[in-house]
Amino acid sequence: MRYRACRQHCGWQVSNQLNQSTVPNPKLAVGIIEYLKDEILRGTFPPGSTLPEVPIATKFNASRTVVREALRSLSEMGLVTLQPHRRATVTSMTPKGVRELFSLRAVLESFAVRLCMTEGRYGRREMEEIGGRYEVLRRSVVGSDEFSVVEADMDFHWAICAPCGHEMLLEQLKSLQTRSRVCIFLTKFYGSDVVNEIEAHAPILAAIRASHTKTAEEAMHSHITNAGERLLIRMIEVENRSEARA
Repeated sequence: MRYRACRQHCGWQVSNQLNQSTVPNPKLAVGIIEYLKDEILRGTFPPGSTLPEVPIATKFNASRTVVREALRSLSEMGLVTLQPHRRATVTSMTPKGVRELFSLRAVLESFAVRLCMTEGRYGRREMEEIGGRYEVLRRSVVGSDEFSVVEADMDFHWAICAPCGHEMLLEQLKSLQTRSRVCIFLTKFYGSDVVNEIEAHAPILAAIRASHTKTAEEAMHSHITNAGERLLIRMIEVENRSEARA
């Protein structure tokens, strides 16, 4: 309920935001995707905001068919939720949903790390993949492209978990990817990722490289749990301030 109050208080009028500026001649879906993606990640369109087709089409001088194609792509990224009758909103999650997702990820991913290390599944190729994904994450952080950081974050975690060979576990992690992407995005929107992404993931990589099973497992569990707790605290703080102003 408090989360809904936060969204209501924001009072963002997406139509007005779209009309306040112009974008030079982007008629392809990719132009609309990039524009909306950037505006969502900047917080111009916060979680729960409606993205109306007509103002977007007008802004880009595009057909509604092209807009729908762009919104479908954003939905596949996890940034937009498509409702019945083609209504699209910026994806949001309740505090309860965030708590459940992060706690589940902490258990599953730390277990995957333990399997990989106790069964010797981190060979040379796997370690190169993990190190490479960490380097991509580092470059994304330096480049200040928040969406790239979100994707690089997910890729790094997947590179660590994928070698475990536990098919049912990996299926569960894959089924959580869209919601995981949304939660990582929310840490950007709410500014809860106070710890630099490079620093936050470094202990996990260091423990894996040192072949310290327990340390690596605990580092993964702690990293995900702490990220979830920081996000929940920020969500509640924002909602409480919104209710106080109402």
